Amino acid sequence: MKIKIITLLCALAVANLSNAQPTPAQVEGRSDTAERTQPAPLTGQDDSQSNSSDADVSDTGAQRPISLKKDGISAYFGFDSRYFYRSNPLATESAAKQPTGMWTNTFYTGAGLGVFDMDSYILTPYIGGSWTINDYVEGELSKFNYNSTSAYALLLAQFGNGWSARVGYNYAMDRSTDLDTEDYNDLSPNLGLMKAHSISPETTGIFDISVSIHETEAFVLPGQDEGKLNNNELSVSYGLKHIYGPFTISPKYRLSFKQYDTDDNDGRDDTTHNFNLKIDYDLAQSLKLTAFGGYSKRTSSGTVVNYDYESYDAGAAIGLTARF
Repeated sequence: MKIKIITLLCALAVANLSNAQPTPAQVEGRSDTAERTQPAPLTGQDDSQSNSSDADVSDTGAQRPISLKKDGISAYFGFDSRYFYRSNPLATESAAKQPTGMWTNTFYTGAGLGVFDMDSYILTPYIGGSWTINDYVEGELSKFNYNSTSAYALLLAQFGNGWSARVGYNYAMDRSTDLDTEDYNDLSPNLGLMKAHSISPETTGIFDISVSIHETEAFVLPGQDEGKLNNNELSVSYGLKHIYGPFTISPKYRLSFKQYDTDDNDGRDDTTHNFNLKIDYDLAQSLKLTAFGGYSKRTSSGTVVNYDYESYDAGAAIGLTARF
């Protein structure tokens, strides 16, 4: 009889493990370390950064992206596959790290909806979206595999002095692969300024600053507010894009400051430092191979819970983009 009871308990434990629900802390950590696809004008997917080497000058002196048609829609779609090591995938304190390999596959698309000459600047509306399959390929985290969806709409104004301004609205959502439950979503209106400048014929510097409001819904414990991850964010970044023979080398530093004001996160402040290095090699006109690495560190204050963490990534990717 005792053997039967023990066997039944073991079976129930295995069943619960196979249908494990991420904890609220795991959902929050996963959302903080997730790679979100950025709008094309900010990532160079459509080569539309406004600098002297990759933009035409309109009659008014404002920079015009060369990859966009003067009239009509210029669209793109692509696929990106990444395999990498992540030392702290759930953004936990050092003692609770669960290092793992990750394999992500992203399908993305977007469009520039025409180029409008507004006398002193060029105005371009953009829309886009992506879908990412996120798999933990090592350790016990595979039961927390998830899919991410994102979408954006923005207006980008480019000026003749190399500055550009934007106003946008972003959407992000994470859904558990095994349980098919929505664990996290984020609606984010945002404003930003960007300056691209030529350092040398081979090197371009890009400065970016943005402010955003994040209205979220996340999986929480009973009695907690689903919007406890709501925050206001200020971020500043500076990156380089250096051409060295067949390689494009892109180091970047980003500083993010978040303030929370909901539930037990009320009064919480997060400061996050991100250092990234990416090296692209073009295999063909629309096909590239990438090696990348990064380091992140967050310090948090204002709550009893310790939200500090450190993490680093290293891996490789292959990407295919088509434009029409």
